[in-house]
Amino acid sequence: MSNPAWEKKSTDEPIYEGVRAQDLGDLYDYDRETISKIQTIIDAMDWPQLIVFEYSGASRVVAPFVVGVSSEGNPLMRGYQLEGVSRSGKGEGWRMFQIKNMENVENHQDFFNAEDFDFDRNYPWTYEVFKML
Repeated sequence: MSNPAWEKKSTDEPIYEGVRAQDLGDLYDYDRETISKIQTIIDAMDWPQLIVFEYSGASRVVAPFVVGVSSEGNPLMRGYQLEGVSRSGKGEGWRMFQIKNMENVENHQDFFNAEDFDFDRNYPWTYEVFKML
């Protein structure tokens, strides 16, 4: 369901103001493996705790901030990567991850303080949001 703050400027130019919430019941549109990954991330966000997973052949430790869906319907996670190296050679920093490409997603058991990160809540980088810190 879209957020009522969404407005159209003209017929072909949408303006998005605020977050568009996605109902958690819509999780069941995905396969069991994807649902399990999303649920693990959401559970970690409830505390908030770091997560660890494999992505593009490398281990990552990430503070998850947003779990959502792209405009094409692909589940995404935006988070701050604390450990691991990306294919581009970048280390620490903000990243967007395709949940279907994340492997061995686990709660790292280490807590983090969301206020320690410069996260822009007005631009979550997903089309619709299941959960956001």
